[in-house]
Amino acid sequence: MKATKHTVTIRLCVFALTSLIFNGLSAQTGDTVDMYYYKNSLYNHLETGNSEATASTNVGNWIARFTETTNNPKVATLGSVFGFFPQWSVPPKAHNFHSEISTPHMQKWTASWDGVKEIDLLGFVPDNFDGQAFDPSDTTNMGQAYVTKLLYLIDEWATNAPNASRRYVVYAGWPALNRYGGTNDDPSTLTATAIANWHTYGLGDYQDWMELLVTQLQAARPNLDIRLHNISKAVLMCHQNTAVKNIRPELLFEDLAPHGRSTWYFMAAVAEYIEVFGEKPPTNFEFKAEWGVDSTVTSNYQTIVDYIWMVTKGSVSIEPLNVYGQDQLLLYPNPAVSTVQIQTNLVEFNLAIFDAMGRSVVNQKDKKTIDTRDLTTGTYYVELIGKTKRQHAVLLVE
Repeated sequence: MKATKHTVTIRLCVFALTSLIFNGLSAQTGDTVDMYYYKNSLYNHLETGNSEATASTNVGNWIARFTETTNNPKVATLGSVFGFFPQWSVPPKAHNFHSEISTPHMQKWTASWDGVKEIDLLGFVPDNFDGQAFDPSDTTNMGQAYVTKLLYLIDEWATNAPNASRRYVVYAGWPALNRYGGTNDDPSTLTATAIANWHTYGLGDYQDWMELLVTQLQAARPNLDIRLHNISKAVLMCHQNTAVKNIRPELLFEDLAPHGRSTWYFMAAVAEYIEVFGEKPPTNFEFKAEWGVDSTVTSNYQTIVDYIWMVTKGSVSIEPLNVYGQDQLLLYPNPAVSTVQIQTNLVEFNLAIFDAMGRSVVNQKDKKTIDTRDLTTGTYYVELIGKTKRQHAVLLVE
């Protein structure tokens, strides 16, 4: 794809820029964020037709659930319109497909600029099957270019509903899965190799395309706060490197689009909450059985939240494992009390351990024992860097 030829020149500068944005701007986020999204099923899998969607296949509802946790001062409001980018239009329509989030700043069901100056986060959700075959500034199979259309919308909002503190956000959902394997649109038919190839694309060319899109928007409107929400990177790496990898594909995905099930949208919402508020979801968050989240995730809630936090903070390598389900780094005992043994097929490696804030706390070379006595109780990210590959694991210290 065309986007790949830009990768070498933009990756380091984009990483530095997005890290600066996250650390410098997100920390200033207030307790209330009023949002409007041009979105599709990567944000909200609708409860229509023959789909198996529920209120839990909906990132917005999960954001509301996080904000409604006891003693959490955060508030989110959401207006939205559903469709692919050629259908996105202005003035905004206050359609709200979220039963658990309100839209107090817009007159519902009317197309109007009335009241939308209060919207301080304007989001765009690219599709996952078309645009990534093109440079973002080139015309796609849908007949338009992403950069051209998004700049038009951004300019209309900035002109008709000016808000100097508004963020303009590209929500990077996960890539299409059907081109990498599986039959009859059935996730249970996916092989480990198919999943590995999907991860490789999602963390490679697909991620590059999303970064390039945001870079081009930033270059065109340098006076505006334009950001990338790294949802795809967060959920793919969580799927690859945490307990989520043990969940069968058919329990994560409804089909090969892929439309996720409750567990998948929950993980996406963790990443989105972090990107929106600059904080982790509450530690005292409690799941309801009817929300349908897999027990592997509910029983590892804080570990998964901490890992996604580290991914969005940029302290976790984006490089995928070479083979999904193999060549893994194993740690035992885990949780640890005093020492941890490393099981790896790497002979020569550098080991680094990061805490939940992304700070390096341990560095050593070629040793297969980790002394954890000086580490405080919590969740840590372990990375082994060999000559040709990296291996990752999450470590709990009691």
